[in-house]
Amino acid sequence: MSNPGQTEDGLLEAIRRGEAEAWAQLIDEYQGRLLRFARARLPQHADAEDAVQETFASFVKAIAQIHIEVGVETYLFGILRHEIVNRFRSRMTKTVCLLQDICRTGTDDALARTLDQMTAAAGPSVSWCVSRDEQQRLQQQTLARALERLVTSFKETDKLRNLKIAELLFYCKLPNKEVAHLLDLDNGLVRVVKHRCLKQIRTEVAQSCGSPDISFCYSEDLLTEIWESHRLSCPKRSTLGAFLLEALPPEWFDFVDFHLATVGCHFCRASFKDLQERQNEREEDRFRQRIMTSTIGFLTNP
Repeated sequence: MSNPGQTEDGLLEAIRRGEAEAWAQLIDEYQGRLLRFARARLPQHADAEDAVQETFASFVKAIAQIHIEVGVETYLFGILRHEIVNRFRSRMTKTVCLLQDICRTGTDDALARTLDQMTAAAGPSVSWCVSRDEQQRLQQQTLARALERLVTSFKETDKLRNLKIAELLFYCKLPNKEVAHLLDLDNGLVRVVKHRCLKQIRTEVAQSCGSPDISFCYSEDLLTEIWESHRLSCPKRSTLGAFLLEALPPEWFDFVDFHLATVGCHFCRASFKDLQERQNEREEDRFRQRIMTSTIGFLTNP
């Protein structure tokens, strides 16, 4: 949040109380990255603005009824993607061709069905885990927690090479051989990492469910949907800022560069572009102030 003293939950509670200043703060925080995300997919600037406007409108209309489990940014991006697919499908365009674009196996209709799971079109709730089948919803939540722990373990132990492998396998859905080629690794190593990842996921899900029946974990599509909807491997906004300033340790700098430039995460690319433009605006403001300071004395007094 822009106000360092304001937590995300606190800001949401203020909005629920009808505080206009809190709502304006949330818009200021997320408007830029959402608009850049929409512009990359819609040919007309006005269409992108309409989609973002409708995203905020849907969010504020539903805020009294919803419980946000995945973070405001992820939630807003989910609504925006749903808005783009449903309202502007015939005019959707791609301005970049990255792994996240070319490694999708489904059609636009399949994408729309995935987004429908994240965003309920007919009701006020837009939670990604909405499902008619309560058992399936609970299974998805359990699987999401297992995936989150897997990714967290990679990050906390700085096993970023393994995180790259997991991203390409479960997020981009690449086969082992292509992952090995892309990362210049032995194919056997990729198989071992994949096996260990799946074993950890299955073990944790089985323990959480209290049952050996974990066949739903074998769905690659479900793994990908959860990975994307929860943005499991996406760097924090602060990490993207440190990357922009080249202030990250080498291994983390390499991972963020991989996530942005190779995987091509559209969410993080939009957020990074927003950070770049904000930095440029600050630099222009500072430069303007320098000019004013150095020249103000030459003004002719009236």
